[in-house]
Amino acid sequence: MFADFQRDDEFDEYGDLVAEAPFVYEACPDLDTIRNRVIKKLDEYNGTPSINKGKTMNLVIFDDALRHLLRIARVCNSPSGSIMLVGVGGSGKQSLTRLSAYITKQLCRQI
Repeated sequence: MFADFQRDDEFDEYGDLVAEAPFVYEACPDLDTIRNRVIKKLDEYNGTPSINKGKTMNLVIFDDALRHLLRIARVCNSPSGSIMLVGVGGSGKQSLTRLSAYITKQLCRQI
């Protein structure tokens, strides 16, 4: 498993952002470590009302969902990346896409 959002942003002692973390595609130590990072990012997403417009996502990040999220995040962060998600309605495609767009600092729009 590989991910490019494993590094943390740098903050000063006042909590101001000094430098954004670079996106470096690295091997994940294990699934629990990357799952905890994704859950932390999900909590940040839910705590930002300007992004989620009052709709919080209560997701269970199980192993398959985590693997799909890593794939979607990789494509979202690649230059000119595009992906078509096909599946049964209600399976979490939109939620995982919104979360991966937030993690990779991309803008998510829906047609």
